[in-house]
Amino acid sequence: MIKGIHSSYFNGGAYILTDNIGLIEDLGCAFTSLTGYSKSDLYRKNISDIAGMLFGSDFHMNDLENNTTVDLFLISKSWEAIEVSVSMYQLGDTNQTLYFFKQKPNFILNSEQSFVEKLIEDNNMGIGLYSCPDYRLLQANQKYLDYLQDTYNEENFLGRCLASFIPDFKGSDQQSLLLEIARTGGSICNKEIKITSYNGEDQYWNHSLTPITEDDQIRYIVIMLTDVTEIVMKGKCAEEKYEQLKQKNEIKDELLLLISHELKTPLSIITSCIQTMEIVCKNELSDKVRKYINKIRQSAYRQMKLVNNILDNTRMSSGHFCVNRSHVDLVQLSKTIIESILIFAERKGIEISFSSTIKRAVFETDVELYERILLNLLSNAVKFTPEGKSIDVKISQTSIKGKKKYCIQVKDSGIGIPSDKKELIFERFGRVDKSLDRYTEGTGIGLYLVKMLVSLMEGDIKLESKEGVGSTFSLLFPVPPSKQSLKEPLVIETPNEQLLTASLIEFSDIYYGT
Repeated sequence: MIKGIHSSYFNGGAYILTDNIGLIEDLGCAFTSLTGYSKSDLYRKNISDIAGMLFGSDFHMNDLENNTTVDLFLISKSWEAIEVSVSMYQLGDTNQTLYFFKQKPNFILNSEQSFVEKLIEDNNMGIGLYSCPDYRLLQANQKYLDYLQDTYNEENFLGRCLASFIPDFKGSDQQSLLLEIARTGGSICNKEIKITSYNGEDQYWNHSLTPITEDDQIRYIVIMLTDVTEIVMKGKCAEEKYEQLKQKNEIKDELLLLISHELKTPLSIITSCIQTMEIVCKNELSDKVRKYINKIRQSAYRQMKLVNNILDNTRMSSGHFCVNRSHVDLVQLSKTIIESILIFAERKGIEISFSSTIKRAVFETDVELYERILLNLLSNAVKFTPEGKSIDVKISQTSIKGKKKYCIQVKDSGIGIPSDKKELIFERFGRVDKSLDRYTEGTGIGLYLVKMLVSLMEGDIKLESKEGVGSTFSLLFPVPPSKQSLKEPLVIETPNEQLLTASLIEFSDIYYGT
């Protein structure tokens, strides 16, 4: 028996005895049972090296003081984390040092039903359990250890503190994150964290950090990792393909703009030449020549309509569409637009009626764009309404979800649209029936463009239709504040030359024979 130390310490106790230079002379049976290390594993080894094996390379036995006891986490030979209290005694007569170990009960680490044990074993994520506040890795599954090895190119992480293998850990983002958890007690989840492994390979992980408390004190932090590299890389690949497609579309739009501009110039010249012929050679043109001139004009206007739609559609897609707003009375402007196309309805034997439940509807809009929108709806109504039927245009004020709206309705008595095709007609190049004859043919750009223009004017377009009965298109625009409604609107009482030309172009694809 050593003086000052009870004999029970040596009677199978969990102890290590070192000589005056720190070499291990003896260890108790309970120590070997606790740690899994045999006497032959440790005999005549330096206690500092053994401390690194037991408590991590960042722990030093010199930190212990004589006749003191500290609580530590010990990593056994089988890599099991065990919480112990360690006492150190200097034996003055012999210059020996006695280290006594006593296991502490710990439900989190050592219970057979340990939550952490089950979490690590039953999960395909990377799981690591750290002590707090020293952030020492106590338990981890293989996936988590593989992550550490790939990231830091080291081995044997169990029992080590984060500061021992994360470069510049002090003051780093990792430390700030852990301190934040310790301060708030809340969990933190970071998504798609990019990690570059030691071999230069980029990996992406979702990190989830959750504190575990005992006696109202945070003692552990569980870190859970999910490898999302494949998902992120697929996303990046999709983004690259999208950017490539976007560039191709931009090139295509530029080409369409160029071609459309090049087409518009000769078309303008053709129509100008026709007008000149009709003025200069007015008395020299026979009926047969006039017939062919009208066909040339109609064909030129048809191409002009297509070119204008392509230009506007391309400008809108590229974000270069200009809106010139002015205050107008939608009631008076709509009536004027209808007057400009009455001749086309009369040729087909269709009656167009106009009514309004409000005297005036002042709205800030682009006059030319509004004309194009209403002309398109009217041309479609005339195109699809049989001879002898009617088209009704009505303006009213309504309320939708508590917001006042101006409503311009164009109701025809045409063929109607099947319920499963209603959304199709607003799509780019969308056509309900590709088998339509030349009396009702079109490009499929018009209504798509109408919807875009209405949206650009902060409005909305709705469709109600019944096959074989007819369709009703409703334009909805927000009623402006009362101060704006009092402003004097721009007056367009009769169809001007610009509106008449726009009407001719819009109705140019409707045939009436020769």
